[in-house]
Amino acid sequence: MPAFLFRLSIVGCIVVAVAVATVVCIQGLSAEPPPPGPREAAVRQLMLGNEPIEARYAGLFEYFADGFVRHADPGYARVRYGGLGSWNGDELDGLEGFARTAPLLAAWIYSGRANPTRANPGRDSRAAPAVNLIEILRSGILSGVDPHSSHYWGDISDRDQRIVEAADIARVLWLTRASIWETLSADERQMIHAWLLPATRARTQRNNWMLFPVVVSVVLSSLNAQAVPAGLMERARTIFNDYREYYLDHGWFYDRPHGVDFYNAWGITYDLFWIHAVAPTFEPGFIAAAIQQSAALTQHLISPGGVPIMGRSVCYRTAVPVPLIAATLLNPSAFDEGRALRGLDVVWRYFVANGSLRDGALTQGYFLPDPRLLDRYSGTGSCHWGLRSLVLAFMHPTGDSFWAAQQVPLPVEQGDYRLELSKLGWAVQGRHDSGDITIIIAHNPSDVNTIKEYEWWVKVRELFAGVPLRPENHAVKYDSQHYSSSSPFPLKH
Repeated sequence: MPAFLFRLSIVGCIVVAVAVATVVCIQGLSAEPPPPGPREAAVRQLMLGNEPIEARYAGLFEYFADGFVRHADPGYARVRYGGLGSWNGDELDGLEGFARTAPLLAAWIYSGRANPTRANPGRDSRAAPAVNLIEILRSGILSGVDPHSSHYWGDISDRDQRIVEAADIARVLWLTRASIWETLSADERQMIHAWLLPATRARTQRNNWMLFPVVVSVVLSSLNAQAVPAGLMERARTIFNDYREYYLDHGWFYDRPHGVDFYNAWGITYDLFWIHAVAPTFEPGFIAAAIQQSAALTQHLISPGGVPIMGRSVCYRTAVPVPLIAATLLNPSAFDEGRALRGLDVVWRYFVANGSLRDGALTQGYFLPDPRLLDRYSGTGSCHWGLRSLVLAFMHPTGDSFWAAQQVPLPVEQGDYRLELSKLGWAVQGRHDSGDITIIIAHNPSDVNTIKEYEWWVKVRELFAGVPLRPENHAVKYDSQHYSSSSPFPLKH
């Protein structure tokens, strides 16, 4: 073959290879779960129908439990949902899939609902194999913490994503302590203890991450007090007292590096609740007051027409009602259970109605999957922090006063209001006639409405970089002067 033809053929092969790789990259990095199908249609019909509220939410639980089982690896230590990956890689994304969904199953078990053995929903229960939620969680945890297992989650180190997930693993163990922890052998307990303990002393970012070592510490101390090292709780109190420096007002904190956002609802108040639930004598006055005040504020951020979403991690949006439900678990007489139930119900009905469910999971967006707003640290299982409102709701046993409460209208359903939250840098305005809620951030100079797109050439760069390079869209998330429930920023163009 002449030399120029040989070189031409080599160039041609390279071009074809690059083209194929580009197509694979674009398709793979943009991969979405299957389109909505019968499961989504069934749960949407149920949630938007007139069945009793417990029946509707039992169906929602079955939907997510089914997704968990279908997407789980053998052994259940990792759950690999469809969608875009994070910068942490597939193995940690799979851990998130387990750790962020398992508390929902654990809360169901904790509440004593029915029998934890359930048929896979969405199929003919007479033909479907039964699954035992207790055995699934037990298997996932034991294989995940076993350093000799091929499913091992890996060692916890400083500023490690595993610190975050360890807090959820600890919650699962506490919720299922009667059905799992108390049935474990001494060696199995020690293996779990050995995996969790580094999370109590690892360095973290100085923001809401500081609460994760505290959660793990109080759980370990509660489950296995004789085995915890001396000084464990003293260190936890030191971390917590350092974190209190970020407290602002109304039960909300400044959260580095971005400031005030909805992490106060779905993250910070949630962790405060867990610290108090597991260790009621741990800073009880401050924590109880912060939860109640957070609930009082958050109820003004929920409308039947959505929430005035802003900030990062918007795919956690269904967890916004967490403070309301946490307050009812803390003290049912201090916060109206009917108001909390209303907040839970309008949020979940709103997002289910707008297509936020896909293939047994929450979508990676505000409504539909939206990579423009999906943070680079968010992977295929990350968005299931959005299940936290359901976790707390199902901690209320079936038939108790929470589920039996008459729904009480939210503030925006009762009248107009304007809250001046000077220490948070916000004003919150609700309009009864439209149901619209607006967050006004006066120190932001103007509104930012332009969303950077997830361009094809960025996906090609990702092929070579090996990490997600999705647009961060920080300005849209944090720098606008107005954030409205009627026109949430992911829908602006």
